[in-house]
Amino acid sequence: MFSISSGERTTAKLAATLAALALFPGELAAQGQPVETASHLPVALWFIGAGVLGLVLAYGIMRNRRRTRAEKQITEQATKDLYARENRGP
Repeated sequence: MFSISSGERTTAKLAATLAALALFPGELAAQGQPVETASHLPVALWFIGAGVLGLVLAYGIMRNRRRTRAEKQITEQATKDLYARENRGP
């Protein structure tokens, strides 16, 4: 069985890293300041929309949790009535 000691593995990793650094030219690095390519408005609108959606969901959850038992029963009965009317047809 062939086994490699931890010292040999470390040496091999170091040699591979040095070889990679020596073979890649320095011109591959980005030169100069980043270029402004577009407006930030669409990204800002995404964040604003996500925030508004989160607030609406939180409001709906909080409002739904405050309903009394009687209000929940009224809603359930109205839903059952609506389904019954739809199943009966025109």
